[in-house]
Amino acid sequence: ELIATHIHHCSGGSTPQKRTGVMCIGPPVVNFCGHDAVGLIDVGTSYTRLCSGYDIGTGISNNLGMPGKLVPSLGLTVMDLVTDMIENPNRYYFNVHSLASYNQWHPDFRGVSRGVIELNSAPVATTTLAPMDPDDADKCYDLYSQLAMNELQEYHDNVDARALGYASFTLCANGTLSATVLVWGGVSEVIAMGIHRCHGGDTPMTKTAEMCQGPPVIAFCGENANGYLNYGVQYTEACAKYSGLGASRTEDVEGTVVPNEQGETNTGELVLDIVRNPHMYFFNVHSLDSYGFWYPRDIGMCRGSMNIGQPSSSDEP
Repeated sequence: ELIATHIHHCSGGSTPQKRTGVMCIGPPVVNFCGHDAVGLIDVGTSYTRLCSGYDIGTGISNNLGMPGKLVPSLGLTVMDLVTDMIENPNRYYFNVHSLASYNQWHPDFRGVSRGVIELNSAPVATTTLAPMDPDDADKCYDLYSQLAMNELQEYHDNVDARALGYASFTLCANGTLSATVLVWGGVSEVIAMGIHRCHGGDTPMTKTAEMCQGPPVIAFCGENANGYLNYGVQYTEACAKYSGLGASRTEDVEGTVVPNEQGETNTGELVLDIVRNPHMYFFNVHSLDSYGFWYPRDIGMCRGSMNIGQPSSSDEP
């Protein structure tokens, strides 16, 4: 039985996933359907109606057109709350609670299923690259990625746990690929960087760049010596070492497309797919310490999803 539905606001968190609606935890700010009975989930505001039961034939609980009610946990007016949701949708998530999940997590109410609030549905990426239009052959695109240790990259005694970074890219369909990458807060040597494409996954987070895994598709700087991380192509140059200021800045490094499973390297189609589906790609930075810990897997030290254009003031690693 479904007993409550809310929109929650993120609070705290130590990684990008825990600071945003992907994996954050925070108080409810809007109530929808739910059960007001004593002993069930009470957030200080009554629910507008009961949640629908599961249909015996379809197994679906249809709660169409639910009115919502403000929960004054943030001290915001309805207008201020809605404005903040529009400006920062990734800081909010919708949570559905069942009787079984409430029993499991009591007195916490983590829920049975949840999802990040979005203004628009993200486009669905196909498993193959779309053919390139001849008009796109000479186009270039600016992209960026804000880097931090991902939830998947955490491990005990990680000397690079505080590593952060920012990467800017110019990707051209004609094969000109370049990046400038600044990394700071790490300790061990930076040994490889590249753009990866999501592959597989069984949840919205693990299917997209938030927490997906997948093969490299473009290699930038790295170590070509035997024993280091091998992307299947030669790196064009070594990554910059940390300076006396504690930062590694690799400027205008040339990218090399990594052949796919069929040995093909269609740069134009790949660039356009990254531009059309940036949520399916992530930039990954590997350190010597992270490589040693995760070997032979290429999990990395810090990473970030690919984004079009320039970051807004509200974007954070």
